[in-house]
Amino acid sequence: MALNPRFGNPRKPLVSILIFNYNYGPYLRECFDSVLAQTYDNIEICFSDNASTDESWNIALEYQARHPNVIFIARNRRNFGPDANFSNCWGNARGKYFVELCSDDALLPDFAERCVRVMESDREIAFTLVHRAILDEHGERHEEPPFYNTSCRIEGPEQAAVYMMAAVNPAISQIMYRKAITHGKSVVGGLAARWYGTRIMDFNICCDFPIAYVKEPLMLHRMHLANDSFGAASNMMEVIGPYVLNHQFADTANAYGHQKVVDRLPASIEKVAGLALRYSVRALLAGHERNARRYLDMATAFCPEIRDNETCIRLSRYWTLQKPEERRDILDTLAIQDNLVTRSVSYDPPPGSTPLP
Repeated sequence: MALNPRFGNPRKPLVSILIFNYNYGPYLRECFDSVLAQTYDNIEICFSDNASTDESWNIALEYQARHPNVIFIARNRRNFGPDANFSNCWGNARGKYFVELCSDDALLPDFAERCVRVMESDREIAFTLVHRAILDEHGERHEEPPFYNTSCRIEGPEQAAVYMMAAVNPAISQIMYRKAITHGKSVVGGLAARWYGTRIMDFNICCDFPIAYVKEPLMLHRMHLANDSFGAASNMMEVIGPYVLNHQFADTANAYGHQKVVDRLPASIEKVAGLALRYSVRALLAGHERNARRYLDMATAFCPEIRDNETCIRLSRYWTLQKPEERRDILDTLAIQDNLVTRSVSYDPPPGSTPLP
């Protein structure tokens, strides 16, 4: 089906796909093609490039020439950061709904159709969050359990309480937003915008509006060494960030009177400490002993009681052992520990959730 953007169509609203890019040329064609292959045809693409030094801009020019009425492209004269890329796309997006699609990710063909159907059937829903599948550095697809075990409508404050304990959607590409609702909910500027801007926006939205969750994987999230997630993991942002965010979330929830969210702050800090142990194990398995030790120390700093945790005991013992085979035994045990290195379970939706029609 060829895309045919139409503004102001009440029966089939326009969806804007905002694609931000910097030096992801090797993945960009797959990203563009995944949008062009959507079963929902009222879609426009707003693309912005942050002065890439690879083939990205030539690829964008190629696709824009082939689809001039579908794709808007812009390029910054130098890398001004993620805010500049977002502004380029946002200023040209006309859709009732929008998706922030990372240029190394891809959408499955029915992503837009499923999300629009959900939000058109319930005008209170602020965004639809879908499950993902993983693409590794070789392009191989890997499945993971959905976060929730059923597709459902979730009351906003209940989802906000879950956000205190878990990110839920590790990839920003997993969400379609109702554009009018996002005004005043986002954050810009530096590291907060780059890694946590959308998480703050999602939490702020949930303080006011219900959201929807689709358990089927409708997008592909690519994991590779140039991915922002790897950078965040190496500089401790994947743990420091949630620790700071949870305090900010609690302050925000308190202003809304969502006491259940506020009351979860102590438990959320314990969960962050456990997350630090998870990243310590991941770092060890990847051969990065220094980072592993830093994560272990951070876990005990956030929650001293975690020293009694079995995983923490094993990690601490690792550095007391001299023989390589003894250290390897510790790693082998940690690698197969259930729900440690990666999440291996799905959860019941929060109280008050209702199945999607």
